Amino acid sequence: MDGVTSVKILYTAAIASFVYVVYWALTTGKRAPNMPPGPPTLPIIGNMHLMPHNRLHFKFYEWAKEYGDAFSIKVMNQTIIVLNSPTLVREVFDKRAMSNSNRPKSIIANMIVPDGMNMGISRFADDTWKVFRKATNQLLSNEGMKRLAGYQEAEVSQLIWQFANQPDWLAHIKRFTTGFSLGIIYGVRGATLKSPNIADFQSVHPEFMRCLDFGKMPPIDLFPFLTWIPECFAQWKTLVKRIRYLHARLYDRLLKTVEDRLAAGRGNGCFMEEMIVKADMMGLKTRDHLLNLGAVILEGSDTTTANVHVLVLALAKFPEVLKRAQQEIDSIVGPERSPTFSDIPNLKYVNAIIEECNRFHPIAPTGLPHEMVHDEVISGMLFPKDTAVFMNLYFMYRDERYFDCPDEFIPERFLKNPLGVKEGVEDDPARRSNLQFGGGRRICPGMAVARTNIELITAKLIWGFNFLPAIDPITGKEIYPDFSDFTEGILAAPLCTSLRIVPRSAQHKEVIDREFSAAGEILMNYEREIDPVDQAFNSKYRDVL
Repeated sequence: MDGVTSVKILYTAAIASFVYVVYWALTTGKRAPNMPPGPPTLPIIGNMHLMPHNRLHFKFYEWAKEYGDAFSIKVMNQTIIVLNSPTLVREVFDKRAMSNSNRPKSIIANMIVPDGMNMGISRFADDTWKVFRKATNQLLSNEGMKRLAGYQEAEVSQLIWQFANQPDWLAHIKRFTTGFSLGIIYGVRGATLKSPNIADFQSVHPEFMRCLDFGKMPPIDLFPFLTWIPECFAQWKTLVKRIRYLHARLYDRLLKTVEDRLAAGRGNGCFMEEMIVKADMMGLKTRDHLLNLGAVILEGSDTTTANVHVLVLALAKFPEVLKRAQQEIDSIVGPERSPTFSDIPNLKYVNAIIEECNRFHPIAPTGLPHEMVHDEVISGMLFPKDTAVFMNLYFMYRDERYFDCPDEFIPERFLKNPLGVKEGVEDDPARRSNLQFGGGRRICPGMAVARTNIELITAKLIWGFNFLPAIDPITGKEIYPDFSDFTEGILAAPLCTSLRIVPRSAQHKEVIDREFSAAGEILMNYEREIDPVDQAFNSKYRDVL
């Protein structure tokens, strides 16, 4: 090859490289013409400069009002489409479930739980995901929860007793949600937050969730080369490694507890005992499958904590709502016992409060995103492959086309219409009561347990307590709960905890004590490997009532 030819080749390569760079710069961050509309983009960065670092749902709400039932955002090469109507949720997630059954890629999530072993956030709905989903449905179905109703009522009885006798009410909710899940999954429970299994979960799980929150970690998925940085210069790698270790230690210990119980012939019928026995039949091929199956179910328990938190604040902030609900419960249940599952269908206003809490302050306002498996054209709009698709629950529950006074807490709207929609309008035909649980193949399998937990807790709390605002120690004035202050990230849980919660009467307190004592007979079945700290609690409180 002579010198002239070599120069021509180099010149051609340089021109081609320049053209590619120009093309990349002009197209990266640019929205395709047939995609849903959205805010104007800038070259390369797209809408990155407009994306907030937290509380995405407020910005999504603004854009939904401006751009309609769907809008798109570009963050460099990443495309995001946000659905703002139940009809589009049905069209995309439900009718075309196979085309968007993935989750967006998360390198950090896969570093903590590799090989797609976390069903909730695993990227692909592959064979492992299907096995986990089938097993989870077996536990958390309506029929499965009916079988566990006695234990559920017993755990709620302790929660109500702790509300009446110990002031840290938010801690008691956390103990209940984690402890109840430990019981149905592993056949163990914790009577206090100091119980080792509960304490370890409450320590590691919030860190895990923070790693998944938008903007809390380096943008590894946008810039994968960051994974090449040595750990000594990347503190996030040390954090990820620590969370992975704590995860594995906790769930290995819980699984070994079940294995040892079975080996000793002392089984109590919990879910993981059944899965160990049926592992081959269920497709659970390795011990890691069993370990992570239990983990992903337990990790879903924190949503109940946030739901009850919202409820308690609402009962304190809106005393007229509490008064009406207590009148309803008194007329149906009376003061001599607390409500049970059989009372729930008759408590129309109590159920309306639950629905209004879900609408007024959805704890997952944007849900967990799906990812498009391949290109789809839906309602004339292009949904490109690898697009992250969110459902804008916050907007759908505040859409002024369908909801009167959407920023006000009005349970009565659900007495007039089962979906809370205002009179005289034609509702979105795809609206359903369980939108907060997502849609398609990724719809939350824990709907039944979440609903029954919140129904029973709501009824018992309203029956047994008055919820009063805190008192300012300086001015002596009442301080009502503030719903504008909440956690950032996937879950928007309230931060306010300053309240006064007192039993309604000495008779109510006596019933609460008596029912907690009676619950001991059921709870004992889940205390075969009881920790000394839990035994001390039982001896001091439950066993002496």
